[in-house]
Amino acid sequence: MYKKILLAFDGSPDGREALAQAETLASRCGATVHLLAIVDAAESMLIGEAMTYIPQNQQFVMQKVLDEGVKRFQRAGCIATSEIRYGRPAEQIVLSAREMGAKLIVVGHRDQGTLARWLNGSVGESILHQPPCSVLIAVKPQRTASSVAPIPQPKARRKA
Repeated sequence: MYKKILLAFDGSPDGREALAQAETLASRCGATVHLLAIVDAAESMLIGEAMTYIPQNQQFVMQKVLDEGVKRFQRAGCIATSEIRYGRPAEQIVLSAREMGAKLIVVGHRDQGTLARWLNGSVGESILHQPPCSVLIAVKPQRTASSVAPIPQPKARRKA
């Protein structure tokens, strides 16, 4: 079904949920997975004396996160590669998916309020405007069990 999966992965809790769901799919489909981390240059640049640069440790940290993800896929018996790109996340994800001929893009769902989503935008929503293939937005499962015991209802009395 899905032989090439692109996973946008940043190591966040939302990204880890996307990784878990992509791992399940990839192992069942025998897919190759490409983990992609995007450094948004606009948010990562330091400006000093008319020079801009991206801190080198950020690239090191992202590579370490990607390597961890690749190892997890390899332990599951999948082929996995990784890459760091720079630019706007949605644009880079779509571009990478087209270049590799991905059949599925997997991204995490960052739970933001309406105002935050309006101000910051949504990568998943932006990808859906120009998808080169199917898109899975991985959402964390809701807790179904409650630690609060239900209030016992009194038994109805019968009239004799």
